[in-house]
Amino acid sequence: MASLVSSPGDFFNFGLYFNKWLWARKQESSVKYEFQSGGLGKEVLDRHKAAKSGLPLFLKRIHSELECVCKAFERLGYKREIFDVKLETPLIVGLGNSHPTERGFTFHWTLGVPYLPAESVKGVVRLAYLVNEATSDSDFFKHWEEEDEVFGERMKDLFGRAEAKGLATRGKVVFLDAFPTSVPDLTLEITTCHYSEYYSGARGPTEDQNPNPLPFLAVASEAELRFICLVSEEVSSQEKEQLLGAFKAALREYGFGAKTALGHGRFSLPEER
Repeated sequence: MASLVSSPGDFFNFGLYFNKWLWARKQESSVKYEFQSGGLGKEVLDRHKAAKSGLPLFLKRIHSELECVCKAFERLGYKREIFDVKLETPLIVGLGNSHPTERGFTFHWTLGVPYLPAESVKGVVRLAYLVNEATSDSDFFKHWEEEDEVFGERMKDLFGRAEAKGLATRGKVVFLDAFPTSVPDLTLEITTCHYSEYYSGARGPTEDQNPNPLPFLAVASEAELRFICLVSEEVSSQEKEQLLGAFKAALREYGFGAKTALGHGRFSLPEER
């Protein structure tokens, strides 16, 4: 098994490799992960490059399956809206996922490629829609804060409504997982802990402690992702315009994934290039 993992060949599931097998060594009573403490981030990126050779075919199949999903929904009265958008800043997904190094990453389970789950896409678009509503109606923020009937009625048609606030309602917009249009490159981002002994409980946050830079994975900028939502024909033209405006704002201004407050996860639309 060790020899298979250390020399997996030219094509393998990099997500499985990253989540289940990273170099570790025992030092005194603790375990140090070589990905962080041993400076092996570049080797991890090299492994990812090796894993990419067979992925274009499988990624093409995923997009073919999504095309079939879209056609099935169109027969039910939905219309697809597609955004092929380019990353302007690195995309960090799944940073809080459980992982031995405490810095996870979201890979598709069977393909091992980065992607954005549909529920994550819906969450950001819904937030952008809410902010637009609150901006245009000064009273709406109060309803949003209280999650009262007015809030529920304004949101349920497009995004649905949870059972906790009355009868559950299915929304009229369906979001699909967002996949890269081609296999993207990965890069390393850095977070630096300045008071490691303080956070470990050894002593206070004194200035004599050495900063500890820790790398984590991100999708490199310039990668292109395809976002798809399916809008019911029951949605009015005004509602649809508001929805698409919120989707574009989510892509350009709000960002997806982690560390969006620092500018990560922003996309440019085709008309802006």
